[in-house]
Amino acid sequence: MVKKLYKSLLTLIVLLLLSVGNNCYAAENYKVWNNGSIANVNENKTWTVTFNKNVDVNSIKGSIKVYELDNNQPVEIKIENSGSNSVKVSPENSYVTGKNYVLVVDDALKSTSGKQLKQGVKYNFTIDGDSSQDEIPIENYDQYYSALKNALANYKSKLVLNIENYNRDTYDLNVINDVLYDNPNLRDWYLSAEANLQGSGPVKMIINFNYSDTKQNLIEKDNEIQNKVDEIVKNVTNPSMKDYQKELALHDYVVRNANYDNSTDVPNDSYTSYGVLIKGVGVCEGYADAMDRLLTAAGIECRMVTGKANGGSGWVDHAWNIVKIQGEYYQLDSTWDDPIMGDGSHIISHSYFNVTDSKMARSHIWDTSKYPRCNSSDYSFGNIISK
Repeated sequence: MVKKLYKSLLTLIVLLLLSVGNNCYAAENYKVWNNGSIANVNENKTWTVTFNKNVDVNSIKGSIKVYELDNNQPVEIKIENSGSNSVKVSPENSYVTGKNYVLVVDDALKSTSGKQLKQGVKYNFTIDGDSSQDEIPIENYDQYYSALKNALANYKSKLVLNIENYNRDTYDLNVINDVLYDNPNLRDWYLSAEANLQGSGPVKMIINFNYSDTKQNLIEKDNEIQNKVDEIVKNVTNPSMKDYQKELALHDYVVRNANYDNSTDVPNDSYTSYGVLIKGVGVCEGYADAMDRLLTAAGIECRMVTGKANGGSGWVDHAWNIVKIQGEYYQLDSTWDDPIMGDGSHIISHSYFNVTDSKMARSHIWDTSKYPRCNSSDYSFGNIISK
C-alpha cells in the first residue's frame, strides 16, 4: 500500500445550527476541522471564516478567538467583516515562529435570525519560520530540483523562486516526484504542494507545501527514528559481521518486531519507518523505509522500490527494496517475509530475501529502467545459510 497525496483547505466553512452551549474553551468541547491535521502557515496568516448563514455582527467579537496551544492563552486578533456571512481573522501582532495555535469559533456565535452554533469548532495551525524567506534565483532544472529537495528536507512550508526563462515543462511540480523517487526518505511526511505564478520574464513561482504534522513535531520524529536506527544497528549487528549477515539480522529484526497495519483507516505513521520502528506497525512503504534506513546506517547500499504486487487478489500498489551485497544487487521484500498465518500467528520468512528479478517478477512489477538489475543468487537465503 503506497501513500496517496491530498490537498488541504485554506478556507473554513462553518454551519450555523440551532443549539445552546457554553462559551469557555476546552478542547474536548469543540469539533475539530481539517481532520485533526495541522496547517503550516506564515506568521501573519489571515484566516477567512465563511458561514452558511448571515452572521449577527454583535456576536462575532466574543465568539471567534485564537489561543496559543502550549499555554492555552488567548492571542490578540483583528476580526473584519468581509461580507454578510464571512469574516477575516488576523493577529494584532505576528504569531511566533514554531508555536502551535488554535482558531476557535464558540457556539455563542449567532446568525441574524438568532440561531447559535450547535457545537463550537476549532482549527489547529502552526507557524513556520520559512515563510518570510528571500526569493531564490533559478536558472535551470538542476537548481530547481535542488531548491525543491532542500525545501522538503527542511519541512519548509513555502518556497519562493525567481525563475529566468520559465517554461512549463521544466518547472513543473511533478519534479517533486523525481525528488521523492531519488530520496525516498523525504516521502515520509510530505502530503502535497500547490504553486502559483506571478509576472513574466522572470517568473515568481510560489510553492506551498503541506505535511502531516508541524515542522517541530516532524523534526522530533526524525530524531526519534535516527536514535532508534542507531540503537538497532548497534544491538543487532557488529563490525565482525559480513554485509549479508548484517542484512539478514536487520531483516529478521524488522519482521520479528513489526506487524502489518490492516486497519481500515491507515494512519500516516504506518507509511513510514516511524510506524514500523517506533510503533511496531506499518504497511509496505513503512517496512521498506525502515529497511532502507537500517541498511544504510549499517553501511549497506539500499534503495526503495515502488511498483505493484499481486498476492492472488489482484495488483495493488507496493513498496520494497533493492540491496547491494558484494558488488551484486538483490531484491528484498521484508513485508512479504512477514506473513500472518491462518491462526493469526507470525513467522519469519525468507522467501523474498535477496532474490533475482526473475523470481520477483512472478508476483511484483516495477519500472525496470529505473532500478539496477538483480540477476545474482549468490546471497539468496538458501545460499547464505550454507556459507
